[in-house]
Amino acid sequence: MANANAAIYVSWGGAIPGREAKSLEVFMHAVEYYGRLEKEGKIAALRTYVATTGNSQFSGFMVIEGEVTQLRTLVDSDEYKSILVKARHLVEGVDVVHCVTGAEVLKSIEQLVTARKQLGI
Repeated sequence: MANANAAIYVSWGGAIPGREAKSLEVFMHAVEYYGRLEKEGKIAALRTYVATTGNSQFSGFMVIEGEVTQLRTLVDSDEYKSILVKARHLVEGVDVVHCVTGAEVLKSIEQLVTARKQLGI
């Protein structure tokens, strides 16, 4: 796996009733798309997890790993935006969280400390 200092965490719930087949189509498209980006070296890794127990509020999640700059390019792409828009119309509870690790954590903490000082808190 290539270096990764950031990740995008995408989670989702159950399909909206009547949209199950379409939701599976979009899911498979997303897995294929991110898999292709991984093979092309445009992201470091894709990890997909599907819940085998639980409830309809949490059906699974993906972790897309890469360098901060790679993932910024990804989230600005039309394909990424299209997949998310479609997913939000087909499944409940789509949530996206951008995360960092390594040296990027220190940068984030420094930004937080600076902002708090500027706000006087």
